[in-house]
Amino acid sequence: MKIPSWPAWFPYPISWLRGFGLVYILSALVKSQLQSGDNFLVIFIGAWLTVPFVFTFFHWAIAATVKFLLTYLPAHPKLSSVRQYLTDRWTGLERSHWREGLNAFIVSFVAFLISVLVIAYLLPVPSKAEASEFDTYLLRRNILVLRRDLIPIGMLLLSPYLYQYDLWVRHRRAVKSAAKAKKQKPTKTRSPAATNLPAPNPIEQELNQLSADAGATRMRPVRQAAPEVANWYVFRSGKAEGPYTALQLWEIQKITARTKVRRGEGDWQRAGEVSELTKYLTQQ
Repeated sequence: MKIPSWPAWFPYPISWLRGFGLVYILSALVKSQLQSGDNFLVIFIGAWLTVPFVFTFFHWAIAATVKFLLTYLPAHPKLSSVRQYLTDRWTGLERSHWREGLNAFIVSFVAFLISVLVIAYLLPVPSKAEASEFDTYLLRRNILVLRRDLIPIGMLLLSPYLYQYDLWVRHRRAVKSAAKAKKQKPTKTRSPAATNLPAPNPIEQELNQLSADAGATRMRPVRQAAPEVANWYVFRSGKAEGPYTALQLWEIQKITARTKVRRGEGDWQRAGEVSELTKYLTQQ
């Protein structure tokens, strides 16, 4: 069954999580200093200048935790999926920590500015002169309080889209860089017998996209730790062809989900039924 693609107009869960964390931290900083009669704008500016340092520290703490888990995670086959997940996350967390703080700084400012402008347009407040003339002090005060309460809601709705735009821009930049590098460097044809040479992972672009969806700012290549053993066979034209590595199944044989494969002397089965070959399937 084909999994439907994520709606282009709707931010990824990581963008919503970042937006929620940003608004929650900013609101908590403001409320901790806000007293009756205090200047809301001055308090917000102070909290806004604190946000980059908070997000920089959080990014460093998360990266340190992931690195600690990767270092001390037992080398057990049942934990291979956990190790792979942590490795993918580390690919995105390996960048400079201050960039996460800078993103929070920009996103919080833009979201606050847009929210204030929209709410001010939708909820006009009577001036002090009008409130004095028509005795609408209570109305003026209630509208100001309502405005202040709606600002975090507006920021919560805007922040994920701003983070999503950042992901989109970085993804486009990575695609252009990959296309430019491909034009400058000619590709080399690898023979099926070249099984002992370490090579970049062919699904590097797909993994980089997943890293971007997870919040990576800088795309980094994912490389194999050790040469892969050629023990895969493909059933073509009534006979077995091979052996190949999983990499060569993708590069040379262009296997699809319906291609029959086997490992060693095992039984033949569809490539789409083998979980470790999922990333090496050619979509047709």
